[in-house]
Amino acid sequence: MHNEVAVDRRSVSAAIFGNRAVVDVIRAIVELTRMNNSLVTTRMVARHAGLSDSIVRPVMLRLQSAGTLAAQPRESGPRSVLHYEVQVGDLWHALQQVTEAMPD
Repeated sequence: MHNEVAVDRRSVSAAIFGNRAVVDVIRAIVELTRMNNSLVTTRMVARHAGLSDSIVRPVMLRLQSAGTLAAQPRESGPRSVLHYEVQVGDLWHALQQVTEAMPD
């Protein structure tokens, strides 16, 4: 049953956002930032959502392009971990509400 709900959620995500992983990525970001109110990385989000980095990375870049995530300066050069900070505002809250309305 749980797998059927995930398939339904991903189908709705694809219908609304044009990508099956968007809802799961946003949910993971919300949960991670609620837990420790900090920055997130692609790896952290992928692990939390149970997805691969290669699926999560394009979604993170889309959220950054939309202005809901901001990449932070890399601390140890261009190949170091890239952290993102949620840009809280009306758009982020709307995305959060849409994803919370999806099947669990």
